Amino acid sequence: MGGAELNYHFVNSAILAALVSLFVLWRYRAAVLDGMMRGDTAVVPLPPTFRSAGDAAIADRASLLEYERSLGRRIALAYWLTTLSCGIPLAAGYAYLSGWELSPAHVLMLALCYSFACVPMIAVSLALPPLRALAALALLVLLSTALAVAAALAQRAIAGKPIGLQHFGLIPLFLQMAAIQLWMPALFWLLTWPSRLRGVAPITFAALLVFGLAPFAGSRLTAALAATEAGTPLVLKLGVSGMFVLIALPAGWLAWKRLHRLARDYDAKRFSDAQLLSRTWWLFLVATVGMEVAIARDRPAAALALCAGVAFAFGSVNRWWLARLRAGVRPMPARTLLLLRVFGFTARTERLFDRIGARWRLLGPVTMIAAPDVAARTIDPGDYLRWLTGRVDELFVTSRANLDAKLGALDMAPDPDGRYRVNEFCCRDNTWQATVVELMQRADAVVMDVRGVTRERRGCEFELQQLAQRLPPRRLVLVADAATDRGVLESAFGAKLDDVRVIEVERTRDTAAVFAALVEAAR
Repeated sequence: MGGAELNYHFVNSAILAALVSLFVLWRYRAAVLDGMMRGDTAVVPLPPTFRSAGDAAIADRASLLEYERSLGRRIALAYWLTTLSCGIPLAAGYAYLSGWELSPAHVLMLALCYSFACVPMIAVSLALPPLRALAALALLVLLSTALAVAAALAQRAIAGKPIGLQHFGLIPLFLQMAAIQLWMPALFWLLTWPSRLRGVAPITFAALLVFGLAPFAGSRLTAALAATEAGTPLVLKLGVSGMFVLIALPAGWLAWKRLHRLARDYDAKRFSDAQLLSRTWWLFLVATVGMEVAIARDRPAAALALCAGVAFAFGSVNRWWLARLRAGVRPMPARTLLLLRVFGFTARTERLFDRIGARWRLLGPVTMIAAPDVAARTIDPGDYLRWLTGRVDELFVTSRANLDAKLGALDMAPDPDGRYRVNEFCCRDNTWQATVVELMQRADAVVMDVRGVTRERRGCEFELQQLAQRLPPRRLVLVADAATDRGVLESAFGAKLDDVRVIEVERTRDTAAVFAALVEAAR
Protein backbone atom coordinates (compact mmCIF):
# COMPACT_ATOMS: atom_id res chain seq x y z
CA MET A 1 0.00 0.00 0.00
CA GLY A 2 2.87 2.41 0.71
CA GLY A 3 4.14 2.28 -2.88
CA ALA A 4 0.61 2.60 -4.30
CA GLU A 5 -0.11 5.63 -2.10
CA LEU A 6 3.17 7.23 -3.12
CA ASN A 7 2.38 6.62 -6.78
CA TYR A 8 -1.05 8.20 -6.31
CA HIS A 9 0.53 11.21 -4.59
CA PHE A 10 3.10 11.65 -7.35
CA VAL A 11 0.53 11.60 -10.15
CA ASN A 12 -1.73 14.00 -8.26
CA SER A 13 1.19 16.37 -7.73
CA ALA A 14 1.88 16.39 -11.47
CA ILE A 15 -1.75 17.18 -12.37
CA LEU A 16 -2.02 19.83 -9.66
CA ALA A 17 1.25 21.41 -10.82
CA ALA A 18 -0.27 22.14 -14.23
CA LEU A 19 -3.48 23.55 -12.72
CA VAL A 20 -1.72 25.63 -10.07
CA SER A 21 0.70 26.96 -12.70
CA LEU A 22 -2.21 28.33 -14.72
CA PHE A 23 -3.53 30.08 -11.62
CA VAL A 24 -0.08 31.51 -10.80
CA LEU A 25 0.32 32.92 -14.31
CA TRP A 26 -3.12 34.51 -14.18
CA ARG A 27 -2.38 36.24 -10.89
CA TYR A 28 1.17 37.18 -11.91
CA ARG A 29 -0.13 38.83 -15.09
CA ALA A 30 -2.67 40.74 -13.01
CA ALA A 31 0.06 41.92 -10.62
CA VAL A 32 2.25 43.10 -13.52
CA LEU A 33 -0.64 44.94 -15.15
CA ASP A 34 -1.55 46.60 -11.87
CA GLY A 35 2.03 47.75 -11.37
CA MET A 36 2.23 49.16 -14.89
CA MET A 37 -0.79 51.36 -14.30
CA ARG A 38 0.74 53.03 -11.25
CA GLY A 39 3.48 55.63 -11.12
CA ASP A 40 4.51 59.06 -9.93
CA THR A 41 3.49 62.18 -11.80
CA ALA A 42 7.14 63.13 -12.36
CA VAL A 43 8.19 61.53 -15.65
CA VAL A 44 11.77 60.27 -15.82
CA PRO A 45 13.48 62.33 -18.56
CA LEU A 46 14.87 60.69 -21.66
CA PRO A 47 18.63 60.10 -21.71
CA PRO A 48 20.88 61.97 -24.14
CA THR A 49 21.84 60.27 -27.37
CA PHE A 50 25.15 58.42 -27.23
CA ARG A 51 27.11 56.12 -29.48
CA SER A 52 25.52 52.74 -28.87
CA ALA A 53 26.95 49.26 -29.03
CA GLY A 54 27.51 47.25 -32.13
CA ASP A 55 29.08 49.80 -34.49
CA ALA A 56 32.02 47.52 -35.32
CA ALA A 57 31.29 44.25 -37.05
CA ILE A 58 32.57 41.21 -35.14
CA ALA A 59 31.79 38.49 -37.65
CA ASP A 60 29.91 37.89 -40.85
CA ARG A 61 26.39 36.53 -40.82
CA ALA A 62 27.42 33.07 -41.94
CA SER A 63 29.87 32.76 -39.05
CA LEU A 64 27.28 33.81 -36.49
CA LEU A 65 24.68 31.42 -37.86
CA GLU A 66 27.19 28.59 -37.90
CA TYR A 67 28.17 29.43 -34.31
CA GLU A 68 24.52 29.23 -33.28
CA ARG A 69 24.02 25.91 -35.06
CA SER A 70 27.25 24.47 -33.64
CA LEU A 71 26.34 25.43 -30.09
CA GLY A 72 22.85 24.04 -30.60
CA ARG A 73 24.20 20.70 -31.82
CA ARG A 74 26.48 20.44 -28.79
CA ILE A 75 23.65 21.24 -26.39
CA ALA A 76 21.53 18.55 -28.05
CA LEU A 77 24.36 16.02 -27.81
CA ALA A 78 24.98 16.95 -24.17
CA TYR A 79 21.37 16.22 -23.21
CA TRP A 80 21.40 12.89 -25.04
CA LEU A 81 24.64 11.86 -23.36
CA THR A 82 23.31 13.05 -19.99
CA THR A 83 20.13 11.00 -20.19
CA LEU A 84 22.06 7.99 -21.51
CA SER A 85 24.76 8.28 -18.83
CA CYS A 86 22.17 8.53 -16.05
CA GLY A 87 19.95 5.98 -17.76
CA ILE A 88 22.56 3.22 -17.61
CA PRO A 89 22.69 2.96 -13.77
CA LEU A 90 18.91 3.42 -13.67
CA ALA A 91 18.46 0.57 -16.13
CA ALA A 92 20.96 -1.64 -14.33
CA GLY A 93 19.29 -1.02 -10.97
CA TYR A 94 15.83 -1.61 -12.40
CA ALA A 95 16.87 -4.87 -14.08
CA TYR A 96 18.64 -6.15 -10.96
CA LEU A 97 15.79 -5.29 -8.57
CA SER A 98 13.28 -6.81 -10.98
CA GLY A 99 15.21 -10.07 -11.14
CA TRP A 100 15.98 -9.80 -14.84
CA GLU A 101 19.09 -11.03 -16.57
CA LEU A 102 21.73 -8.34 -16.07
CA SER A 103 23.24 -8.48 -19.55
CA PRO A 104 24.96 -5.49 -21.21
CA ALA A 105 22.56 -5.57 -24.17
CA HIS A 106 19.50 -5.61 -21.92
CA VAL A 107 20.78 -2.74 -19.79
CA LEU A 108 21.63 -0.73 -22.91
CA MET A 109 18.15 -1.28 -24.35
CA LEU A 110 16.56 0.08 -21.18
CA ALA A 111 19.00 2.99 -21.01
CA LEU A 112 18.24 3.90 -24.63
CA CYS A 113 14.54 3.94 -23.78
CA TYR A 114 15.22 6.34 -20.92
CA SER A 115 17.35 8.53 -23.19
CA PHE A 116 14.19 9.47 -25.13
CA ALA A 117 13.68 11.97 -22.30
CA CYS A 118 16.31 14.16 -23.96
CA VAL A 119 13.94 15.15 -26.79
CA PRO A 120 11.73 17.58 -24.83
CA MET A 121 14.85 18.90 -23.07
CA ILE A 122 16.50 19.64 -26.41
CA ALA A 123 13.32 21.11 -27.87
CA VAL A 124 12.99 23.56 -24.98
CA SER A 125 16.67 24.53 -24.97
CA LEU A 126 16.81 25.17 -28.72
CA ALA A 127 13.28 26.56 -29.10
CA LEU A 128 12.34 23.85 -31.61
CA PRO A 129 8.83 24.09 -33.08
CA PRO A 130 6.58 21.05 -32.44
CA LEU A 131 7.07 19.49 -35.88
CA ARG A 132 10.86 19.65 -35.57
CA ALA A 133 10.63 18.17 -32.08
CA LEU A 134 8.58 15.27 -33.43
CA ALA A 135 11.08 14.79 -36.24
CA ALA A 136 13.92 14.71 -33.69
CA LEU A 137 12.02 12.10 -31.66
CA ALA A 138 11.45 9.94 -34.75
CA LEU A 139 15.13 10.13 -35.66
CA LEU A 140 16.19 9.22 -32.12
CA VAL A 141 13.79 6.26 -32.07
CA LEU A 142 15.26 4.94 -35.32
CA LEU A 143 18.87 5.35 -34.18
CA SER A 144 18.19 3.90 -30.72
CA THR A 145 16.35 0.92 -32.18
CA ALA A 146 19.25 0.21 -34.55
CA LEU A 147 21.77 0.55 -31.73
CA ALA A 148 19.78 -1.68 -29.37
CA VAL A 149 19.40 -4.43 -31.97
CA ALA A 150 23.06 -4.17 -32.99
CA ALA A 151 24.17 -4.46 -29.35
CA ALA A 152 21.99 -7.54 -28.78
CA LEU A 153 23.26 -9.25 -31.95
CA ALA A 154 26.87 -8.38 -31.09
CA GLN A 155 26.44 -9.88 -27.62
CA ARG A 156 25.15 -13.13 -29.15
CA ALA A 157 28.03 -13.20 -31.63
CA ILE A 158 30.62 -12.69 -28.88
CA ALA A 159 29.02 -15.49 -26.86
CA GLY A 160 29.23 -17.77 -29.89
CA LYS A 161 25.46 -18.10 -30.26
CA PRO A 162 23.81 -18.30 -33.69
CA ILE A 163 22.04 -15.29 -35.18
CA GLY A 164 18.92 -15.66 -37.29
CA LEU A 165 16.19 -13.54 -38.79
CA GLN A 166 14.00 -14.25 -35.76
CA HIS A 167 16.29 -12.12 -33.65
CA PHE A 168 15.13 -9.03 -35.53
CA GLY A 169 11.97 -9.44 -33.51
CA LEU A 170 13.92 -7.35 -31.01
CA ILE A 171 12.75 -4.29 -32.95
CA PRO A 172 9.08 -4.44 -31.85
CA LEU A 173 10.25 -5.67 -28.43
CA PHE A 174 12.38 -2.55 -27.96
CA LEU A 175 9.55 -0.25 -29.04
CA GLN A 176 7.13 -2.04 -26.72
CA MET A 177 9.62 -1.69 -23.86
CA ALA A 178 9.91 2.05 -24.52
CA ALA A 179 6.12 2.46 -24.53
CA ILE A 180 5.73 0.58 -21.24
CA GLN A 181 8.51 2.51 -19.52
CA LEU A 182 7.67 5.99 -20.80
CA TRP A 183 3.91 6.34 -21.13
CA MET A 184 3.39 7.89 -17.70
CA PRO A 185 6.38 10.31 -17.88
CA ALA A 186 5.24 11.27 -21.37
CA LEU A 187 1.86 12.34 -20.00
CA PHE A 188 3.57 14.58 -17.47
CA TRP A 189 5.88 16.01 -20.14
CA LEU A 190 2.82 16.86 -22.23
CA LEU A 191 1.13 18.51 -19.25
CA THR A 192 4.11 20.80 -18.72
CA TRP A 193 5.05 21.18 -22.39
CA PRO A 194 2.97 24.32 -23.20
CA SER A 195 5.31 27.29 -23.32
CA ARG A 196 3.12 29.27 -20.96
CA LEU A 197 3.66 26.73 -18.16
CA ARG A 198 7.39 26.13 -18.46
CA GLY A 199 8.42 29.10 -16.36
CA VAL A 200 6.38 28.07 -13.31
CA ALA A 201 5.64 24.34 -13.62
CA PRO A 202 9.02 23.05 -12.30
CA ILE A 203 9.02 25.06 -9.07
CA THR A 204 5.29 24.49 -8.57
CA PHE A 205 5.80 20.75 -8.96
CA ALA A 206 8.76 20.78 -6.55
CA ALA A 207 6.74 22.61 -3.89
CA LEU A 208 3.64 20.43 -4.29
CA LEU A 209 5.72 17.27 -4.25
CA VAL A 210 7.25 18.18 -0.89
CA PHE A 211 4.11 19.63 0.71
CA GLY A 212 1.93 16.85 -0.68
CA LEU A 213 3.92 14.29 1.27
CA ALA A 214 2.10 15.44 4.40
CA PRO A 215 -1.03 13.28 3.87
CA PHE A 216 1.10 10.29 2.88
CA ALA A 217 3.46 10.65 5.83
CA GLY A 218 0.54 11.38 8.17
CA SER A 219 -1.30 8.20 7.21
CA ARG A 220 1.84 6.07 7.59
CA LEU A 221 2.66 7.62 10.97
CA THR A 222 -0.92 7.13 12.15
CA ALA A 223 -0.82 3.47 11.14
CA ALA A 224 2.55 2.97 12.83
CA LEU A 225 1.42 4.59 16.10
CA ALA A 226 -1.91 2.78 16.11
CA ALA A 227 -0.04 -0.52 15.94
CA THR A 228 1.64 0.20 19.29
CA GLU A 229 0.12 0.17 22.74
CA ALA A 230 1.70 3.51 23.68
CA GLY A 231 0.77 5.23 20.43
CA THR A 232 -2.90 4.22 20.24
CA PRO A 233 -4.15 6.74 22.86
CA LEU A 234 -2.29 9.54 21.02
CA VAL A 235 -3.92 8.58 17.72
CA LEU A 236 -7.35 8.46 19.32
CA LYS A 237 -6.77 11.85 20.91
CA LEU A 238 -5.42 13.66 17.84
CA GLY A 239 -7.36 11.82 15.17
CA VAL A 240 -6.35 11.48 11.54
CA SER A 241 -6.74 15.23 10.94
CA GLY A 242 -4.53 16.04 13.88
CA MET A 243 -1.77 13.81 12.59
CA PHE A 244 -2.05 15.46 9.19
CA VAL A 245 -1.66 18.94 10.71
CA LEU A 246 1.28 17.69 12.75
CA ILE A 247 3.06 16.62 9.55
CA ALA A 248 1.76 19.44 7.30
CA LEU A 249 3.53 22.22 9.21
CA PRO A 250 7.10 20.91 8.77
CA ALA A 251 6.24 19.75 5.22
CA GLY A 252 5.07 23.26 4.36
CA TRP A 253 8.24 24.70 5.85
CA LEU A 254 10.36 22.33 3.76
CA ALA A 255 8.42 23.26 0.61
CA TRP A 256 8.95 26.97 1.34
CA LYS A 257 12.68 26.42 1.89
CA ARG A 258 12.85 24.47 -1.35
CA LEU A 259 11.35 27.42 -3.25
CA HIS A 260 13.91 29.77 -1.70
CA ARG A 261 16.74 27.40 -2.57
CA LEU A 262 15.64 27.12 -6.20
CA ALA A 263 15.37 30.90 -6.50
CA ARG A 264 18.84 31.43 -4.98
CA ASP A 265 20.44 28.80 -7.19
CA TYR A 266 18.81 30.28 -10.28
CA ASP A 267 19.99 33.79 -9.39
CA ALA A 268 23.48 32.38 -8.81
CA LYS A 269 23.35 30.89 -12.36
CA ARG A 270 23.82 27.32 -11.17
CA PHE A 271 21.28 26.28 -13.80
CA SER A 272 19.17 27.80 -16.54
CA ASP A 273 15.39 27.75 -16.90
CA ALA A 274 15.68 24.92 -19.44
CA GLN A 275 17.96 22.93 -17.12
CA LEU A 276 15.49 23.32 -14.25
CA LEU A 277 12.66 22.04 -16.44
CA SER A 278 14.86 19.18 -17.67
CA ARG A 279 15.63 18.13 -14.09
CA THR A 280 11.91 18.10 -13.33
CA TRP A 281 11.16 15.91 -16.34
CA TRP A 282 13.99 13.55 -15.46
CA LEU A 283 12.84 13.36 -11.83
CA PHE A 284 9.39 12.27 -12.94
CA LEU A 285 10.85 9.54 -15.17
CA VAL A 286 13.11 8.28 -12.39
CA ALA A 287 10.26 8.34 -9.88
CA THR A 288 7.95 6.29 -12.12
CA VAL A 289 10.66 3.66 -12.51
CA GLY A 290 11.31 3.64 -8.76
CA MET A 291 7.61 3.39 -7.92
CA GLU A 292 7.23 0.38 -10.19
CA VAL A 293 10.06 -1.33 -8.30
CA ALA A 294 8.55 -0.32 -4.96
CA ILE A 295 5.03 -1.51 -5.83
CA ALA A 296 5.50 -4.51 -8.13
CA ARG A 297 8.72 -5.82 -6.60
CA ASP A 298 8.04 -4.73 -3.02
CA ARG A 299 11.49 -3.19 -2.67
CA PRO A 300 10.72 0.33 -1.34
CA ALA A 301 14.07 1.00 0.33
CA ALA A 302 16.06 -0.12 -2.71
CA ALA A 303 13.78 1.86 -5.02
CA LEU A 304 14.26 5.00 -2.92
CA ALA A 305 18.04 4.63 -2.97
CA LEU A 306 18.04 4.05 -6.74
CA CYS A 307 15.82 7.07 -7.43
CA ALA A 308 17.72 9.40 -5.13
CA GLY A 309 21.10 8.50 -6.60
CA VAL A 310 20.11 8.79 -10.25
CA ALA A 311 17.96 11.90 -9.78
CA PHE A 312 20.59 13.87 -7.85
CA ALA A 313 23.33 12.83 -10.29
CA PHE A 314 21.49 14.29 -13.29
CA GLY A 315 22.40 17.94 -12.61
CA SER A 316 26.11 17.26 -12.11
CA VAL A 317 26.33 14.95 -15.12
CA ASN A 318 24.50 17.48 -17.28
CA ARG A 319 26.85 20.30 -16.26
CA TRP A 320 29.87 18.10 -16.99
CA TRP A 321 28.73 17.14 -20.47
CA LEU A 322 27.75 20.72 -21.34
CA ALA A 323 31.10 22.08 -20.19
CA ARG A 324 32.98 19.30 -21.95
CA LEU A 325 31.26 19.80 -25.29
CA ARG A 326 31.21 23.61 -25.15
CA ALA A 327 34.98 23.60 -24.62
CA GLY A 328 35.35 22.83 -28.32
CA VAL A 329 33.51 25.99 -29.40
CA ARG A 330 35.34 29.27 -29.58
CA PRO A 331 33.08 31.76 -27.79
CA MET A 332 31.93 34.92 -29.51
CA PRO A 333 31.13 38.25 -27.85
CA ALA A 334 27.52 38.37 -26.67
CA ARG A 335 25.16 40.35 -28.88
CA THR A 336 22.15 41.95 -27.19
CA LEU A 337 18.72 41.84 -28.82
CA LEU A 338 15.93 44.25 -27.88
CA LEU A 339 12.45 42.94 -28.62
CA LEU A 340 9.70 45.55 -29.04
CA ARG A 341 6.10 45.03 -30.05
CA VAL A 342 2.61 46.50 -30.20
CA PHE A 343 0.98 45.56 -26.90
CA GLY A 344 -2.29 43.65 -26.81
CA PHE A 345 -1.54 40.72 -29.13
CA THR A 346 -0.60 38.02 -26.60
CA ALA A 347 -0.63 34.90 -28.78
CA ARG A 348 1.21 36.59 -31.65
CA THR A 349 3.82 38.13 -29.36
CA GLU A 350 4.43 34.79 -27.64
CA ARG A 351 4.97 33.08 -30.99
CA LEU A 352 7.44 35.75 -32.05
CA PHE A 353 9.30 35.43 -28.77
CA ASP A 354 9.41 31.63 -29.08
CA ARG A 355 10.73 31.68 -32.63
CA ILE A 356 13.18 34.59 -32.37
CA GLY A 357 13.86 35.59 -28.77
CA ALA A 358 14.35 32.07 -27.48
CA ARG A 359 16.60 31.18 -30.41
CA TRP A 360 18.65 34.37 -30.00
CA ARG A 361 19.62 33.29 -26.49
CA LEU A 362 22.43 31.20 -27.97
CA LEU A 363 24.01 34.42 -29.26
CA GLY A 364 23.38 36.82 -26.40
CA PRO A 365 20.87 38.21 -23.91
CA VAL A 366 17.42 39.45 -24.83
CA THR A 367 16.00 42.65 -23.34
CA MET A 368 12.38 43.72 -23.40
CA ILE A 369 9.73 45.76 -21.63
CA ALA A 370 7.69 43.36 -19.50
CA ALA A 371 3.92 43.24 -19.83
CA PRO A 372 1.15 40.66 -19.34
CA ASP A 373 1.48 39.51 -22.96
CA VAL A 374 4.94 38.02 -22.30
CA ALA A 375 4.68 37.29 -18.57
CA ALA A 376 4.49 33.54 -19.15
CA ARG A 377 7.70 33.62 -21.19
CA THR A 378 9.76 35.77 -18.82
CA ILE A 379 8.77 34.68 -15.30
CA ASP A 380 11.62 32.92 -13.49
CA PRO A 381 12.03 31.40 -9.99
CA GLY A 382 13.00 34.77 -8.52
CA ASP A 383 9.92 36.47 -10.00
CA TYR A 384 7.76 33.60 -8.77
CA LEU A 385 9.05 34.00 -5.22
CA ARG A 386 8.56 37.78 -5.29
CA TRP A 387 4.95 37.31 -6.39
CA LEU A 388 4.38 34.66 -3.74
CA THR A 389 5.68 36.95 -0.99
CA GLY A 390 3.92 40.06 -2.28
CA ARG A 391 7.12 41.78 -3.46
CA VAL A 392 6.29 42.20 -7.16
CA ASP A 393 6.93 45.94 -6.80
CA GLU A 394 10.66 45.17 -6.55
CA LEU A 395 10.59 44.27 -10.25
CA PHE A 396 9.44 47.74 -11.37
CA VAL A 397 11.53 50.68 -12.50
CA THR A 398 10.37 53.53 -10.28
CA SER A 399 12.98 56.30 -10.69
CA ARG A 400 16.12 57.36 -12.56
CA ALA A 401 18.34 55.96 -9.83
CA ASN A 402 16.42 52.70 -9.85
CA LEU A 403 16.72 52.49 -13.65
CA ASP A 404 20.48 53.06 -13.49
CA ALA A 405 20.80 50.29 -10.89
CA LYS A 406 18.84 47.83 -13.03
CA LEU A 407 20.82 48.74 -16.14
CA GLY A 408 24.04 48.17 -14.21
CA ALA A 409 22.77 44.75 -13.14
CA LEU A 410 21.96 43.55 -16.67
CA ASP A 411 22.72 39.83 -16.91
CA MET A 412 25.24 39.54 -19.75
CA ALA A 413 26.77 36.16 -18.84
CA PRO A 414 25.61 32.81 -20.21
CA ASP A 415 24.11 30.07 -18.09
CA PRO A 416 25.88 26.70 -17.71
CA ASP A 417 24.15 25.44 -20.86
CA GLY A 418 25.52 28.34 -22.93
CA ARG A 419 22.18 30.13 -23.28
CA TYR A 420 21.75 33.72 -22.17
CA ARG A 421 18.86 35.05 -20.14
CA VAL A 422 15.98 37.40 -20.82
CA ASN A 423 16.30 40.75 -19.03
CA GLU A 424 12.77 42.07 -18.69
CA PHE A 425 12.05 45.55 -17.34
CA CYS A 426 8.74 46.15 -15.58
CA CYS A 427 7.91 49.85 -15.86
CA ARG A 428 5.50 52.37 -14.43
CA ASP A 429 3.66 54.95 -16.51
CA ASN A 430 6.35 57.52 -15.74
CA THR A 431 9.40 55.34 -16.43
CA TRP A 432 8.73 53.22 -19.51
CA GLN A 433 9.83 55.80 -22.09
CA ALA A 434 13.22 56.43 -20.49
CA THR A 435 13.70 52.69 -20.00
CA VAL A 436 12.96 51.71 -23.58
CA VAL A 437 15.31 54.42 -24.91
CA GLU A 438 18.12 53.21 -22.65
CA LEU A 439 17.59 49.65 -23.90
CA MET A 440 17.61 50.84 -27.52
CA GLN A 441 21.00 52.47 -27.09
CA ARG A 442 22.47 49.34 -25.50
CA ALA A 443 21.16 46.88 -28.08
CA ASP A 444 23.23 45.40 -30.90
CA ALA A 445 20.04 44.62 -32.83
CA VAL A 446 16.40 45.60 -32.41
CA VAL A 447 13.35 43.77 -33.69
CA MET A 448 9.99 45.48 -33.52
CA ASP A 449 6.71 43.78 -34.32
CA VAL A 450 4.61 46.47 -36.01
CA ARG A 451 1.83 44.16 -37.14
CA GLY A 452 -1.43 45.78 -36.16
CA VAL A 453 -0.11 49.34 -36.54
CA THR A 454 -2.59 51.67 -38.27
CA ARG A 455 -3.27 55.39 -38.21
CA GLU A 456 -6.00 54.72 -35.66
CA ARG A 457 -3.80 52.39 -33.57
CA ARG A 458 -0.47 54.15 -33.11
CA GLY A 459 0.52 52.97 -29.65
CA CYS A 460 4.11 52.34 -30.72
CA GLU A 461 4.64 55.75 -32.33
CA PHE A 462 7.03 56.87 -29.59
CA GLU A 463 9.26 53.82 -30.03
CA LEU A 464 9.35 54.22 -33.81
CA GLN A 465 10.36 57.88 -33.54
CA GLN A 466 13.11 57.11 -31.04
CA LEU A 467 14.44 54.25 -33.16
CA ALA A 468 14.60 56.56 -36.16
CA GLN A 469 16.48 59.23 -34.18
CA ARG A 470 18.88 57.09 -32.17
CA LEU A 471 19.76 53.91 -34.09
CA PRO A 472 21.46 53.29 -37.43
CA PRO A 473 18.84 51.79 -39.77
CA ARG A 474 21.01 48.71 -40.40
CA ARG A 475 20.57 47.60 -36.78
CA LEU A 476 16.76 47.53 -36.93
CA VAL A 477 14.37 44.89 -38.26
CA LEU A 478 10.63 45.58 -38.47
CA VAL A 479 8.15 42.69 -38.58
CA ALA A 480 5.11 43.66 -40.64
CA ASP A 481 2.20 42.03 -42.44
CA ALA A 482 -0.17 42.94 -45.24
CA ALA A 483 -2.37 44.99 -42.88
CA THR A 484 0.46 47.16 -41.53
CA ASP A 485 0.00 50.82 -42.44
CA ARG A 486 3.28 51.78 -44.11
CA GLY A 487 2.32 55.44 -43.85
CA VAL A 488 2.85 55.31 -40.07
CA LEU A 489 6.34 53.90 -40.62
CA GLU A 490 7.16 56.54 -43.24
CA SER A 491 6.08 59.35 -40.94
CA ALA A 492 8.46 58.08 -38.26
CA PHE A 493 11.50 57.20 -40.40
CA GLY A 494 11.10 59.35 -43.48
CA ALA A 495 13.71 58.54 -46.12
CA LYS A 496 15.55 56.28 -43.65
CA LEU A 497 12.81 53.66 -44.06
CA ASP A 498 14.45 52.54 -47.30
CA ASP A 499 17.49 51.41 -45.28
CA VAL A 500 15.46 49.55 -42.63
CA ARG A 501 14.81 45.85 -43.09
CA VAL A 502 11.01 45.40 -43.17
CA ILE A 503 10.05 41.73 -43.33
CA GLU A 504 6.48 40.52 -43.79
CA VAL A 505 5.55 37.60 -41.56
CA GLU A 506 2.29 35.87 -42.40
CA ARG A 507 3.24 32.33 -41.31
CA THR A 508 5.36 30.98 -38.49
CA ARG A 509 8.09 29.77 -40.83
CA ASP A 510 8.61 33.32 -42.08
CA THR A 511 10.32 34.14 -38.78
CA ALA A 512 13.44 32.34 -40.03
CA ALA A 513 14.03 35.28 -42.37
CA VAL A 514 13.60 37.68 -39.44
CA PHE A 515 16.20 35.83 -37.40
CA ALA A 516 18.69 35.84 -40.29
CA ALA A 517 18.13 39.58 -40.76
CA LEU A 518 18.74 40.20 -37.05
CA VAL A 519 21.99 38.25 -37.18
CA GLU A 520 23.07 40.42 -40.09
CA ALA A 521 22.07 43.54 -38.14
CA ALA A 522 24.03 42.53 -35.02
CA ARG A 523 27.21 41.25 -36.64
